[in-house]
Amino acid sequence: MTSVERVVTKKIVGDSDEPWRYWLTRPIEERIDAVEELRREHHGWAHGTEPGLPRVFEIVRQA
Repeated sequence: MTSVERVVTKKIVGDSDEPWRYWLTRPIEERIDAVEELRREHHGWAHGTEPGLPRVFEIVRQA
């Protein structure tokens, strides 16, 4: 497993931040898709391989 370096950047209100401005101009669907893609890359999931919620069944009384 690879290590992820933690990075913190302090910004002052009014500073030029081109990536931030770019994403503010994009539609919400595109922004959500980009975040989802980053999330999948981070967890190492390929299409169709991400874990889902387990199905849990309990037999209360068998008829």
